[in-house]
Amino acid sequence: MKRMVTIATTALLLDQESAKPGVMVQRALEAVDEAARWKPDLVVLPEEFDYIGLPPEEARKLGESVPGGPIQGQFAERARKYNTNIVIDIRERDGDRLYNTAILLDRAGKFAGKYRKTHLAPGECSEVALGCDYPVFDLDFGKVAMLICMDIHYPEIWRILTLQGADIIAHPTMWMDYTGNLCESLVNARAIDNQVYVVTAHFVSMPYLSGQSMGYGRIVDPYGRNRASTSHRPGVAVAEVDLDESYEFWATGDLKKEYPTLKECFLGMRRPETYSILTRPDSKNDWKIANPTLYRP
Repeated sequence: MKRMVTIATTALLLDQESAKPGVMVQRALEAVDEAARWKPDLVVLPEEFDYIGLPPEEARKLGESVPGGPIQGQFAERARKYNTNIVIDIRERDGDRLYNTAILLDRAGKFAGKYRKTHLAPGECSEVALGCDYPVFDLDFGKVAMLICMDIHYPEIWRILTLQGADIIAHPTMWMDYTGNLCESLVNARAIDNQVYVVTAHFVSMPYLSGQSMGYGRIVDPYGRNRASTSHRPGVAVAEVDLDESYEFWATGDLKKEYPTLKECFLGMRRPETYSILTRPDSKNDWKIANPTLYRP
């Protein structure tokens, strides 16, 4: 049996105009309009498009309640209009705290859930509070989860979502990578290890130069292969995938019966009883390099 789903990811242009309030939100809305041509079941937008590029005096004004709020309202209207689920990522204000929050809106434009970023980038902690939960959400075609940017470096949390049945993990981001190899390799690894679809959305500067925002919106399958990408350009990439498509384990005989697919193999052979070190307080910092060698010009 097939579970066909049409997924759209995006890359938004980041330029001098981005410093003007509302410009990036408008570009995000236009990206949803463009994606709607393919009648997607899910559209994923980049990380904090309401925030990126703004001068500090404007950025400090940001933050809206979740659920609710004017930015969410604009995308909820698009979700209803196009009969699609949408992942947006904006600044959430909860009392005196701000969060970097991914929000899932369903086809009716209703709030389906949120995820607050749990692993903040260096320097982000001075502005944003830490999230602490890893929810998975039921949509009409399957289960969707969300992680944000820096979360890509912590494979434990991707496995937590997979063990809760996530079919697709949306990954809004604004990360930097001087060659593209790091970004690509990490997304591929998370998809392969967990046998899930990963949908990453980003920003792009034009013309593309190494060291700028990578602009590589991608839809990656459980084999770590691109089903669609925006390349290093602004725009939308769309792929139709089968969430029930299984990647066979290469065994034969009884092993094949026990582990018919890579998902049964990778997840079924886990040994959680040996992983206790992952949850102990990290007070010793045994991993730390005593005298790191740093190269500076």
